[in-house]
Amino acid sequence: MRDEALEASIQSSLDGGSSVWVVGDIHGYRETFEALLDALDLSDGDRVVCIGDLIDRGPDSLGVMRIVRDRPEVSSIRGNHDEMLRLSLSPRHGGMMKSWLKYGGKQTLASMSEEADQRIELARSWVGFVESLPTQLVLSEFRLVHAGFVLGKPLDEQNNHELMSSREVFQLRDPLDMERQIIVGHTTTQVLMGADSDGIWESQITLPDGRPSVLGIDTGIYLPKEQHPRLTAINLADGTILSLGRIEEGHVESTP
Repeated sequence: MRDEALEASIQSSLDGGSSVWVVGDIHGYRETFEALLDALDLSDGDRVVCIGDLIDRGPDSLGVMRIVRDRPEVSSIRGNHDEMLRLSLSPRHGGMMKSWLKYGGKQTLASMSEEADQRIELARSWVGFVESLPTQLVLSEFRLVHAGFVLGKPLDEQNNHELMSSREVFQLRDPLDMERQIIVGHTTTQVLMGADSDGIWESQITLPDGRPSVLGIDTGIYLPKEQHPRLTAINLADGTILSLGRIEEGHVESTP
């Protein structure tokens, strides 16, 4: 699922010389997200695109979604955790509740209200918001997608589930898109590079213009403190990378 109007708007910002920052998986850590937005020192015309997984695990998923919904310079693609909310609470689905609660949904529901009996309905009111989020954005020099692509299948024929869950981009032998650098979240750099890793993950497979064919920018905001949990943004305009360590105390240990 693409949003061509959003793609055109973001591309226009880049073409006009503005910064477009892509932010890794936030997972409900609103305070760190807000601090990162402040640190980006956005100017008029600058944009922020979240790579998905706005929710789950952290203490304020509701606050993160409100920022993305209410700030016109901030947008997002859809991640598998956002999708779990939709599949758990949509009247047309509803079959993933047990799995969602196991992998961070409990924290998302808790952020909705102090009244436990109101949480499900309040969370359900966000289903439409999640459904509005595209599952990839295609720009002139970049593809933004939460997880990646299935190898051997045309990029524009891959379904939403594949875009939000496949990790096969980390097994590339040749670029998937010769013209565009692919930027993903979903898989933490700590998994890809080790618990002591710093920076972002860069594929050793390069594009004809010399850029790494894939970048991984999920820097494990929810991980234990000893694994350097942080939130990272990269500026598509010039490649600048900015990371901020997690502000909130505590973490939730669960499978990515």
